[in-house]
Amino acid sequence: MAPPFQVPPRPGLPDPADSAYKATLLDRMGPDGATIMRARVTAAITFVVSFPIVVMASAYRPLTAAHPYLTGLVGAAASALLMHVMMIRFPAAIGAGVLAATAPSGKTTPYEDQFSRIESLAARGDVAGALAAYEAVIAEHPGAIPPRMRAAELYAARGGNPRRAAELFREIRATPGVASRDAVYACSRLADLYDGPLDDPGRALVELRRVVELYPGTPVAEHARAALPRLKARLPNLVD
Repeated sequence: MAPPFQVPPRPGLPDPADSAYKATLLDRMGPDGATIMRARVTAAITFVVSFPIVVMASAYRPLTAAHPYLTGLVGAAASALLMHVMMIRFPAAIGAGVLAATAPSGKTTPYEDQFSRIESLAARGDVAGALAAYEAVIAEHPGAIPPRMRAAELYAARGGNPRRAAELFREIRATPGVASRDAVYACSRLADLYDGPLDDPGRALVELRRVVELYPGTPVAEHARAALPRLKARLPNLVD
């Protein structure tokens, strides 16, 4: 007997379904989690490597010779910070350069300019105003991923509307041409919502299975595979 929540396979990204999958540290960092983590690790390595070098180099200057370790700390920290900024900012800068060359009018993503204003509304406590602004951007740009991603996170975290958050995450993963990174992140967040505030472990189970099928070999798929038995144990009426 097939499980009651099983759906027939079909091409493309799956329908709504979510998981007992627990968000990893990278998931909680957002779509750029891997980049952020690499930047932090590289900055830490830079600090460790540059500290003794700066300490030794300080002996050759009268102003720093008397305080080699303080000089080493300052110099190593500056080097680590520079490396972190470079790893975070350079990919975006390169992307902006390519966009400027291929679309000099800048009209491909006009909504990006509105994000800082919307985020300032949320930071001041006007969550309703921020969400209304995001919804306006979404309505104006039906295929845009970034405003949906930000609005979904805000709905889930502070907006008190996990159902709308789930709708937006489903729209993200069903968008034609969506980047795999964004689709995987949307799936993992959907899993959290169904197995959490939406209290729908059946759909969570389906979502876990789809993550395993659609993104084999990825860390998200491995976490989903490991979570499947735990979720099945909470659904005693489920028959495989």
